[in-house]
Amino acid sequence: MSYSYLDHGADIGLEAKHETLEGVFAEAARGLFSLMVDINGIGTQETVELNLKGSSLEDLLYEWLSELISLSNLKGHAYSEFPNLTIKKDDSKFHLKAHASGTRIDPRRHDLGTEVKAITYQGLEIEERDEGWRCRYVVDV
Repeated sequence: MSYSYLDHGADIGLEAKHETLEGVFAEAARGLFSLMVDINGIGTQETVELNLKGSSLEDLLYEWLSELISLSNLKGHAYSEFPNLTIKKDDSKFHLKAHASGTRIDPRRHDLGTEVKAITYQGLEIEERDEGWRCRYVVDV
């Protein structure tokens, strides 16, 4: 249950770990928002529901993080909690359902970090290991 930053030249790489697949998606999102703002100061006053799909777990992770960046940009919010996150697979697709809870970013109240422009496919990976799940991804800043 963690996330960490990886050296990656001009962009920033992140790694998330958790015992469960859903947990690693939530940790990846927390790591993403921790780049943008101190999420310890982010409340959970507003919640949005997300329904996403991808042809692989990597595609699903890309869609998840990209959608969170889009929502953050459109609404001016940061998200810190991701309850009710489920991932299911049917014959050809992975499906993610989740809630993202957060609050409007106020520069007077929140410590701002790095502006994240996008998620990239470069270095994007997700795998199950003996100790649980791990993902890595790179953001364009």
